[in-house]
Amino acid sequence: MDLGIAGKTALVIGGSRGIGRGCSLEFAKEGCKVVIAAQNPGPIEEAVNLAKGLGAKAVGVSADCCSKDGVAKVMDAAKAAFGAPDIVIFNVDSGPKGAFMDITDDEFAAANNNNVMAFAWFVRAAVPHMREQGWGRILTIGTNSVKAPHRALPRAAQNTYRVGALALSKTLSAELGPFGITVNTLGTGAIATEQLKAVFSKIAAAQGRSYEDWVGERSATIPVRRIGTPEDMAAAAAFLCSTRSGFITGQVLVVDGGQIEALQ
Repeated sequence: MDLGIAGKTALVIGGSRGIGRGCSLEFAKEGCKVVIAAQNPGPIEEAVNLAKGLGAKAVGVSADCCSKDGVAKVMDAAKAAFGAPDIVIFNVDSGPKGAFMDITDDEFAAANNNNVMAFAWFVRAAVPHMREQGWGRILTIGTNSVKAPHRALPRAAQNTYRVGALALSKTLSAELGPFGITVNTLGTGAIATEQLKAVFSKIAAAQGRSYEDWVGERSATIPVRRIGTPEDMAAAAAFLCSTRSGFITGQVLVVDGGQIEALQ
């Protein structure tokens, strides 16, 4: 299937590891010019080299993608390399973790900053170009907790502000739709990333179990009987950012192997 995005500039925020790296490489395969933004230079360089190995033009930029200055740095780097981005993938750490009674006001504010405000800053920076050309794709990598808040993990602030980001996406979809710009969200389930392995290895070890035991137990509860991969997420991201998805906006697509039982 030709997704019609060859030659477009794709900015992948948090694009050096895990799901973000999967997206960076998927857009590289589709012939996009890829800008990979993250904090740590080492993983950025690795991801850029992998993208170039697929025949794509790619650059990396090290920045705090949850600050206004970092957003400006990323956008300036993208414009200098390839021009303003046509596609923006917003994928950042969701902020401090913890149960409601254990997290501070500042930690709640940090979660709002990462999930909602940083997203808003990137959209404001990217939209003028998209409006001018009458085409754009904005996609947030979120979580299936927007459908059913996490209970197995203490994620009070994330449960709150991931939904805030989703509400902003829905609002933006109506405002930007007349200009040919779509705004959607991908909700992750259990995806085999380094971060997921670190979190659940620790939980499993506290229970005297191995990470492999946890994977087997979790897989048995998922209709497709496995946990996901970054490539699963990236494939969905590429479609939602393609020319073939122009009538899909304001939506959240949960990629979790059928784990969430909610109808909507």
